[in-house]
Amino acid sequence: MPGVMPHDIIDLNYDLMDGEVEFNVVGLNEVGLNEVELNEVEGVFDSVCAFCDDGGEILCCEGRCMRSFHATVETGANMCPSLGFSLGELHGLPRFVCKNCEYQQHQCFACGKLGSSNVFSGAEVFPCVSATCNYFYHPHCVAKLLYRENKAAAEELERNIVGGGYFTCPIHKCCVCKQEENKEDSQLQLAVCRRCPKSYHRKCLPRAIAFEDIAEEGIITRAWEGLLPDRVLIFCLNHEIVEELGIPIIDHIKFPGD
Repeated sequence: MPGVMPHDIIDLNYDLMDGEVEFNVVGLNEVGLNEVELNEVEGVFDSVCAFCDDGGEILCCEGRCMRSFHATVETGANMCPSLGFSLGELHGLPRFVCKNCEYQQHQCFACGKLGSSNVFSGAEVFPCVSATCNYFYHPHCVAKLLYRENKAAAEELERNIVGGGYFTCPIHKCCVCKQEENKEDSQLQLAVCRRCPKSYHRKCLPRAIAFEDIAEEGIITRAWEGLLPDRVLIFCLNHEIVEELGIPIIDHIKFPGD
């Protein structure tokens, strides 16, 4: 990407009270980025760790997935497994590409299974066309999600995707009102699940997906502001929250060879 150093670490600080995200990009050689370059990084790379969904010092994959990870156990939180690098290994990396991107084996965000994303050798999973989306899908899985009640339309979309057609995945529309997001209107910003392709407008969020515990109703925190730029991070009701972690179990990331 023009203007962005290879192998960047983003130190993401966030203020949950103000709901503001501040990106600090720290190159391994401590070379500063200008404001334009910083905005490019903020708009492209994921702002939280793909493992534990928390911020902090995260390492960005320069491959197609654009995900970020805690590189070392020390930088992780919530029992984050991290990438397991030592500081020596981290500083010796010329650039970082995750195993999924290196081997072109990506997970379907709907079913979680790995599939080839290599279009030259018969791709099995395909990326959402949205420029800032890092999710891949099997054609059958995403077509079924987009056309739940129209089998013929789902089958047609599936064929189109296999044939090279584009699609926008379900995460970019509210699952309640079916409308797109408007980042300029706080109530129309999307609350995005980190474990499955389900999103809500802030105004459409069910009461059970709350920003704080409501003990008398047995409601636990499932939504956080300040972690994603102009969006709310959630875990929808399909995912059980592990009490010790405060998030679902961390077993959702699969790399080739695991």
